[in-house]
Amino acid sequence: MRCVAAILIIALLAMLAPVAHAAPSRDTDAAPSRDTVVARNLLPRSAKQAVALLSTRGDTRGDESQATRLTRVRTLLQAGRASGDTRTLGLAEATLAGAADDDEVRVLRATIEQSRHRFAAARTLLDRVLQTQPRHPQALLTRATIGAVTGDYTIAVADCRTLREVHVDAAAICGAQVDALTGGQQRAAQVLAVAEQRTDGALLAWTMALQGQLAEQRGDARAAVAAYRASLQQADDLSTRLALADVLLVERAFAALDDVLRDAPPADGVLLRRWLAERAQGHSADALQAQLAQRFAEAEQRGELLHAREAALFALARGDTRQALRWAQQNWQAQREPADLVVLARAARAAGDRAVEREVAEWLQRTRLSDVRIARALAQSAGGGA
Repeated sequence: MRCVAAILIIALLAMLAPVAHAAPSRDTDAAPSRDTVVARNLLPRSAKQAVALLSTRGDTRGDESQATRLTRVRTLLQAGRASGDTRTLGLAEATLAGAADDDEVRVLRATIEQSRHRFAAARTLLDRVLQTQPRHPQALLTRATIGAVTGDYTIAVADCRTLREVHVDAAAICGAQVDALTGGQQRAAQVLAVAEQRTDGALLAWTMALQGQLAEQRGDARAAVAAYRASLQQADDLSTRLALADVLLVERAFAALDDVLRDAPPADGVLLRRWLAERAQGHSADALQAQLAQRFAEAEQRGELLHAREAALFALARGDTRQALRWAQQNWQAQREPADLVVLARAARAAGDRAVEREVAEWLQRTRLSDVRIARALAQSAGGGA
């Protein structure tokens, strides 16, 4: 998912987590571990180095310490964020199967559930942690992120405020992401400007990604591109790449778009942007179209259509307005960020569904979200525009 609110949650979890001591190195002639195989065969270059480090920290056998096991899981999850490869979630889950059930494990299980868009299950795990540790930084940050993604802003605001007691900068950025979604764009911009000067690494990457989102909301493509590029300089994240690709696609900056996606893994979102770019330039893209159609159809049949927003965009581009609206509504039930509402508004307009258009308008009024892309889609609809 293109989820700017959760953009670097895994990196931040690693930063806030207790430091684990590495286990002694294994014999280099031993059979490669599962993580080594993943690094060689599944992950893109940007993620391989991080996962390869795990080969010196033991495998998932019973003699592995709890701390090392959790470090392994965090690294796999971070690699998954960079690559978009959901198979890392299965590996992380399997690694946790042998871990003692404590609060740190519950937070990581919640992160896996969040990555699979099972937000209710993730929140249940986090609620349990916060009942015993009300100021657990990872649990607070993850639950606040889920609240921002799903539109539960009361929970998100409360968790961001509590987080202030344990990590001031993370709490400030956390609050800014909610402000950006609830009519406080100016305040969010001011907080993020300060955070840009105060932070580095994962926190700075998160800050710049949110600045990119704010720029998109106000229609400033140049500022959005600069902010997303600055975020990627701090941390390679597939969601940030896709956010940048979307802006470049609208601006018809195809050479820059190709550069951004050149070494990106073949995830659904990457293939979709490549297909849209090819079509926009008048090139034949039948093979990509057939591949995307098959992927989305098979994912829906399995009940695992995690990328419903991308599926809706695909259907919109093909002119299948009813399918686009169905997928956009399905996506909106799971996650409610500005990009999700943009797609829902466009699909409602294309299908001529006035009831859904009113739903979009009511959400804007209730939350005080300001986004020129959504306003433009509704205005075109009201005026009968294309």
